[in-house]
Amino acid sequence: MSSQIRQIDIFPIRLSLHEPFVISYSAMADAPTVLLRMTTDDGAVGWGEATPDPNVTGETWHSTIAMLENDLAPAVIGLDVRDREGLVRAMDARVDAVPAAKAAIDIAAHDLVATTAGLPLWALLGGQSKPYLTISRVVSMKAPAVMAEDAQQHLRDGFETIKLKVGDWRNPRLDVERVAAVREAIGPAVGIKVDVNQGWQTAGIAIPAIRAMLASHPDYIEQPVSQHDIPALADVRRATGAPIMADECVHGVREMQRVVELRAADLVNIKLMKTGGLVNAGRVNAIAEAAGIVGQVGTMVESSVASAAGLHFAMANANIRTVEMGGPLMITDDIGNLRSCYDKNRITLTDKPGLGVELDVEQIESRAERRILVTER
Repeated sequence: MSSQIRQIDIFPIRLSLHEPFVISYSAMADAPTVLLRMTTDDGAVGWGEATPDPNVTGETWHSTIAMLENDLAPAVIGLDVRDREGLVRAMDARVDAVPAAKAAIDIAAHDLVATTAGLPLWALLGGQSKPYLTISRVVSMKAPAVMAEDAQQHLRDGFETIKLKVGDWRNPRLDVERVAAVREAIGPAVGIKVDVNQGWQTAGIAIPAIRAMLASHPDYIEQPVSQHDIPALADVRRATGAPIMADECVHGVREMQRVVELRAADLVNIKLMKTGGLVNAGRVNAIAEAAGIVGQVGTMVESSVASAAGLHFAMANANIRTVEMGGPLMITDDIGNLRSCYDKNRITLTDKPGLGVELDVEQIESRAERRILVTER
């Protein structure tokens, strides 16, 4: 069997959302993403996805398309798809950073290898560490009363924990009110996760806000300060005593090691779009696990392709306790059927080979802004 990568097709598309997704630094009306199909010499196929975020990964939709077409896809054409670490090295040798673009190729390679082997991706990654995964429902940043109503609706829909988006550095007191309003509406027994998405920026703003918020008993506070200031994250953790989750500040091994060194977090949100795919996500999780830092797998609001990859990674790693792969719940016109694996707050993956997702290839091809074909190094 030939395992050389012969062809890569790139499909830039936009996916509609049920409602705008509002966090501290942006409001998304839709989800622009880049799907990628990788084919080997013998015709085996794998799918990947890049969902960039300029504020986190430093990439735009258009820059990701260009990077894949002109640099990363040519860098891996002709290489052995089974050498997934070799593919990462080839991409890193061509260009630094651009993790979402690299994730598309990494995910496609994993899907292709697992599919060819007849294994679900979680088996290729090490086996099933848990019978199912659980997910919280995310509430966008809105007025306190509206967030409280949204949270109540999510509970009626069968979710058992709520994740709240906050992060208004101009008025952190309003963030405290947002969390308090939700706590009052849903009662004391339901878990509340608070995600600031860097919104408070500095420890000087974050510390008093968190202290005031502790009365609402949040499960943890996620990324309260700028991603570029890990020492400030450590300061916040020491000063408040609140469980802290690192997210945007951890892109790879270097940042994870820094978080461990400074004891800056109790938990870490691992996203394939930040790490550059599954190979590097595994390295980040290994460091976190060795340091006693619990992992979560998060999302950039991805379709069935990247969402499935993140879920398989979570299934295969015992240190990943929760997932926030909410894309299939938020997208109205997903190109795959991963949503069928969701039952309220529980996600149960199948044992189908690869990502285990049925894709509407005709829809992908027809909705793509354009199709880009890369066949030569």
